[in-house]
Amino acid sequence: MPDRVVQGEQTDAPDSGWRTRGRTLFSQVRTSNGMISLADQMVASATNFLTGIILARNCSKEEFGLYMLCFSVVLFAFDLQTSLLSSPYMVYSQRLEGKRHAAYTGNLLVQQALLAVLILLALVVGTGIAAGGIGPEGLSPVLYSLSLVVWFIMLRECIRRICFAGLKMATALLLDGTVAVVQIGSLLFLAYFNLLSAASALYAIGLACSLTCLAWFFFRRESYAFHKKFFKEDLRKNLSFGKWIFGSSLLWALSMSLYPWLLAFFHGTGSTGVWAACWGVIAIANPLLLGIQNFLGPKIVQAYTGGGGEGLSQFVKKVSLRYALIILPPALFLFFFGGRLVALFYGHKYGGNGLVVSVLAVQLLVMAASFTLSRGLLALEQARVYFMANIVPLLVMLTFGIYLVKQLGVVGVAFALLAGTATTATVMLVIFFKLIRAECMPGSGND
Repeated sequence: MPDRVVQGEQTDAPDSGWRTRGRTLFSQVRTSNGMISLADQMVASATNFLTGIILARNCSKEEFGLYMLCFSVVLFAFDLQTSLLSSPYMVYSQRLEGKRHAAYTGNLLVQQALLAVLILLALVVGTGIAAGGIGPEGLSPVLYSLSLVVWFIMLRECIRRICFAGLKMATALLLDGTVAVVQIGSLLFLAYFNLLSAASALYAIGLACSLTCLAWFFFRRESYAFHKKFFKEDLRKNLSFGKWIFGSSLLWALSMSLYPWLLAFFHGTGSTGVWAACWGVIAIANPLLLGIQNFLGPKIVQAYTGGGGEGLSQFVKKVSLRYALIILPPALFLFFFGGRLVALFYGHKYGGNGLVVSVLAVQLLVMAASFTLSRGLLALEQARVYFMANIVPLLVMLTFGIYLVKQLGVVGVAFALLAGTATTATVMLVIFFKLIRAECMPGSGND
């Protein structure tokens, strides 16, 4: 078992402390960092939501669909970055302090830049392929625009994760608030002068992210430092832990993020635009869903660090149900009224998709209930097991997911996503508590 000692904390009597943490978690969410985390995610989600509405109302379905395809590439890049860099950072940064912590953060930023270069090169290749007539019409110039700004978009997300790992929620809120003002203001400016397109929207997002990142580098310069001495050690540590999460993210991306591309292949980019509108309405719940996750992720790691397997088990059991119950009201609202919201927010050309939103609302509940299990596996440093669990949604996609998309279109994507998420959650549930039982057995080294 990994070292549980965090500098400045005691681990002599973990049981009562971490059981109390489980009972009082959502009291903590209502105060201080918890409320700031929810506010931050509200700002970030509202920015994405308004971006989609502005695009949908000022562009064609096809143009909105092209934006959604590029957005899926960004999400894929986020998954890789989170798995290889941010997730290991969330675990290991809490065991460091002072100059060593700053060096670890600085080395993380260097590694992030190297990863961004690889994504950029992949986008350049993709742009050339699309220019040769392979893929949806009009995709090449949009991919080119994304290649110019992708590093800034990825860097902004990396900085957010650094803030979350250190529970610097106020800093994250300030950064995301700045992005919101610049990004939405730029999009409205472009729309007013009839200059808005998928490509110009990406430029506006890149501008907002670049200005914010520069501000963070200047005002938080004491929180990072670049030390060549520790670079190989930190890279090896991140890759050793992150390689399995990387594999998991790759599997998850193949099984989830490819659905919009399959939709475009079988039914055209217009159907991808419809999917983007339905997904955008579901994102109304993101401030609550992701805001709690941003706060909860480091707490799960701390539960294991301070209380071992028993402390982690108690924590996960208590917060999983409470988390799902918090998400239940918005999920029910979207289940019954989400279809109307699609037409209201994005326009009547996107109406008639209530079933899609209802299925996605059910998936929302499953995601909330299973989040603590996934982070519990990472806290146990069982990234390899987490990787194995994420093979499941890929199998779902390959067995009948593609068939559902081809036969049912947007509705098929929703059902396929729900099936993949629910099956994976069930597998993680079984594996997590099996590992906990093994961890807590006499003679396991945890007495």
